[in-house]
Amino acid sequence: MIKSIYQIMVSIGYTHPLHPALTHIPVGLVIGAWLFYLCALLFKKETWGRTAHHCGALALIGTIPTIIAGILDWQQFYAGVMLTPIKIKLCLAFLLIILLIIFVLSRSRSTLFSFLSLTCALITVVFIGYFGGELVYGPKNAEISTQKEVTPLVAQGATIFSQNCSGCHYNDSNETKFGPGLKGIGKWEKLQVSGWPATEDNIRKQIISPYNQMPPFDQLKKEELDAIIAYLKTL
Repeated sequence: MIKSIYQIMVSIGYTHPLHPALTHIPVGLVIGAWLFYLCALLFKKETWGRTAHHCGALALIGTIPTIIAGILDWQQFYAGVMLTPIKIKLCLAFLLIILLIIFVLSRSRSTLFSFLSLTCALITVVFIGYFGGELVYGPKNAEISTQKEVTPLVAQGATIFSQNCSGCHYNDSNETKFGPGLKGIGKWEKLQVSGWPATEDNIRKQIISPYNQMPPFDQLKKEELDAIIAYLKTL
């Protein structure tokens, strides 16, 4: 069922994960709520405080579909593998919901209590963003070898690798992350898990219709596959 959702999205031209676009809703509203509440405290504007609580309530509502989209992306692009950044993000998302509930229900309590709960929610949002960045753009995930010419195609492939592959594969090591490390894949005789000859055609096959537990990335266009293969050759 999850795969069919993404196939429908691809058919209408949307090939990106769903979660990143939705994160702007709770993140923007939490930041807005914090700024409104800070101004309400500084300038003694009760109406601004009410606006902050309205923003907090909307952020709470927006957090739910954002988490659902994140879980769908996790299943589609990471095959449900419990990567460390994903574990942390799930815990922080649960914490954010609790903090927003506390803030929304704290209107009858002291302003300091409300502000502290909202500040904690803001800090939680920052860390959620940080670990989301680690998941996609973590250390060395998009490094391009300086030993070979970096063409626009290779640069594009590095970006695609960061967005789709780096959660499960190292690009600078042969150690297993959740899938095999891909350093030197351009010189391999066989692909490590399937045992297929390490030809370009078989690498494409592994990406689109993979062997074993790797999720398929059949949403990638031909030019994107060309780019990622060009990048893999530089590892």
